[in-house]
Amino acid sequence: MFKILVVDDEERIADIMERYLSRSGFEVIKAIGGEEAVKILNSDAKLDLMLLDMKMPKVDGMAVMQKAKELGKNSPIIFLTGSIDAERYLDELKNSGFSREDVLYKPVDLPVLLKKVKEKLGIA
Repeated sequence: MFKILVVDDEERIADIMERYLSRSGFEVIKAIGGEEAVKILNSDAKLDLMLLDMKMPKVDGMAVMQKAKELGKNSPIIFLTGSIDAERYLDELKNSGFSREDVLYKPVDLPVLLKKVKEKLGIA
């Protein structure tokens, strides 16, 4: 079973994604905010994919991505943003080897999320 880390500072959004992905057959670890995500990354959890909210207080999605890289956890990543300044993030993502296709905008269309998750995991 594939293990997915869902990271969002809005608990309601994280809960919705967790329930949807769990019902779709995935094991989901939920982190409310970037600080909690970093704790999970520092554990021995084996992750197959990460869903990262870009804009979070204290530790944002880019910082979580950087920490994952530092720890050698090179799971595929799908970024989530509801931010009006998403273009700024796109520039940062491009510099890190990601593209516009790696970003989903909130509110997330759950069937689109599932399709993207399956593509990233190679089970589409």
